[in-house]
Amino acid sequence: MFNWLRRKEEAPAVEGPEPSLRDVLLSKQPSDTFLRWLQSGYLQEVLPDLAALHGVSQLPAHKDDAFVHTLKVVDAIEPTPVRRWAALLHDIGKGPAYIETPEGRSRFFDHDRIGTVMVGEIMPAAGENDELTREVQKLVSLHMRPISYNPEWSDSAVRRLREEAADGRGEDGWRDLLALSRADLRGYLPEPIDRGLWVLDSLEERSRRLAEEEEQNERLEVSRPRSPLDGTELVALANMDPGPWVGRVKDYLLGEVVAGRLGQDDKTLAAELALQWIKQHPQS
Repeated sequence: MFNWLRRKEEAPAVEGPEPSLRDVLLSKQPSDTFLRWLQSGYLQEVLPDLAALHGVSQLPAHKDDAFVHTLKVVDAIEPTPVRRWAALLHDIGKGPAYIETPEGRSRFFDHDRIGTVMVGEIMPAAGENDELTREVQKLVSLHMRPISYNPEWSDSAVRRLREEAADGRGEDGWRDLLALSRADLRGYLPEPIDRGLWVLDSLEERSRRLAEEEEQNERLEVSRPRSPLDGTELVALANMDPGPWVGRVKDYLLGEVVAGRLGQDDKTLAAELALQWIKQHPQS
């Protein structure tokens, strides 16, 4: 940690008004400014929760304290607002969550949950909008999950994580989460990170395969002949209680589609045929 900080201290000071947090985050190497702010005391004014990570030990798991690690992660991720903010705040909960065990180990129980709440206070105070704040909160809340992946996870567990990340943002949310996880690992360099990167690559590949299978199944479902009316529509049409008759009517309509006598999307003719069938089969 000392050598990294010492190297950063050699960056020249900047004269004039200080840039905004957004401008710093989108710069080529934000760590230069954040370290200068820490050394001048300005960071304590604009982002005291980040300053509080300075000196928060991560031993024995990692040599860098939580502050230096955070700056490395910010530098390591692509300069988009959501990714840089997520990188800056992904471990922000480690300050209040920090405890040292009797054995001298650092622990940060629930720091992802605590950090998610803190994001909701920090970003609006910095002038960021509600939408971006929610996006960053989602990433902070999930940032521990991808690196805990192992091949024993069920397909449904992989899908669930992807769906949580994609909620409201589609593939962008999933890609941002994987990018944050990779940057989180790179933030521990020069410690070994190959195993962690392999885990993320394996998760991404499995998720991609599952998505391709789901897409293929959807295409097959669309191309497969079906009844123009579903069960809910048939119950409303006949004004009858649900029962075995619904499946029989759907099978009849499907047979008419397969035979070419009924269009798959012709709900009008399907309704006429369904009512005729019901009239002819009153006990069904």
